[in-house]
Amino acid sequence: MSFSTLGLSPQILGAIEAQGYSEATPIQEKSIPIVLEGKDLMAAAQTGTGKTAAFGLPMIQKIDISSKTTQGLILSPTRELCLQITNEIKQYGQFYKGLNVTAIYG
Repeated sequence: MSFSTLGLSPQILGAIEAQGYSEATPIQEKSIPIVLEGKDLMAAAQTGTGKTAAFGLPMIQKIDISSKTTQGLILSPTRELCLQITNEIKQYGQFYKGLNVTAIYG
């Protein structure tokens, strides 16, 4: 399924295209519409299936970049995964000017 059918913004679609992706993985296809609707989601999938994009893309889209308050939090079990998620979220949000993404670990 194409990302363009999942209800994502033009900015996010541009970032996805810049990353070289064109088709959503099954976890993305099923998760993105649920998160965009504002519903809670718990999902599991193997490493390398695109879980960060599955929750990160709709999360970025729902953030109000004009607000300076914390609007999202992603917890990860390791520093390495924290940094990986941070880098991916920054790439996906590259066309959202004013989006701040920070890794906190320790």
